[in-house]
Amino acid sequence: MGTKIAVKEYTKLEGHKQGVYSLFWHDQESVLVSAGGDGAVVKWSVPLQGDLPASGVVGTLFAQLPEPIFSLLEGREGVIWAGSQSGNVYRLKQGTSPRVLSMGASVFFLVRWMDGSIAAGLGNGEMVFMDDEMVVQRRVALGRKSLRCCLFDRGLVGGSDGCIWQLGVGGEVLNRFEANAPSVFCMVGLSDGGWVSGGRDAQLWWFDANGVVRERLNAHLYTIHALVGYGDGMIVSGGMDKMVKVWDGRGAKLLKVLDRQKFPGTGHSHSVNALCRLPALEQRGKRRLLASAGDDKIIRLWEINPE
Repeated sequence: MGTKIAVKEYTKLEGHKQGVYSLFWHDQESVLVSAGGDGAVVKWSVPLQGDLPASGVVGTLFAQLPEPIFSLLEGREGVIWAGSQSGNVYRLKQGTSPRVLSMGASVFFLVRWMDGSIAAGLGNGEMVFMDDEMVVQRRVALGRKSLRCCLFDRGLVGGSDGCIWQLGVGGEVLNRFEANAPSVFCMVGLSDGGWVSGGRDAQLWWFDANGVVRERLNAHLYTIHALVGYGDGMIVSGGMDKMVKVWDGRGAKLLKVLDRQKFPGTGHSHSVNALCRLPALEQRGKRRLLASAGDDKIIRLWEINPE
């Protein structure tokens, strides 16, 4: 990967009334989905052909829920799953009333687990596994504090006990790794089998495939909330310091900072809470699309071009 990075911010998506906490790309419908403090689950029609427009990206309200939403997941057959601050999991489908299941503690992540079940990470240190009809299959107690993030395909779960658990398919604990203290907030996998974690210590920790820490960097000024990765080793972090940072994940090297100082009037003005990798634009070579969102109620779209 070249070390020179050109970045263009195309547009901002406005409409949320409070901070945005979660983003995902809905593969079935080719839309960006967002949710946050206002309880609104919104679909955004982001065009993926030609240049992105400077304005006019349309957002459609998919569901209005009565509480802040912390997590989202694409389900099957048009279903969207949402996890809430109070501990509810919502199963949302167009034309039907939301189905609700109480978990008893805040739902910080929802993932499709290795065995096909849906796993929810809770604020009480539990993981709950359920099927697509919301039937709970099992509950696994991992820690005493919140479970914050998950690399589902590797069975890695990070949380506010300052560690990362490695789980088997059935949720059994296989290993435990010390990590960002006092809390791991986000993780991203690397192509060599390793991974990177970020958290309240404002550091990025690089792990090899065996869970051995090979690098620790003071990456942000405050808590790191989100990480996403690209296949060639580039990773992006977002944090409470209002910054989005682009890294060479293989060499633990900072490549670019996206903030209001370098992008006046367009960088985030408040904490960055969520990042999402969007599908590549047609005929764009190595260019990548990124969505970032935060407490300024804005979703921003970026094109990142390694040169």
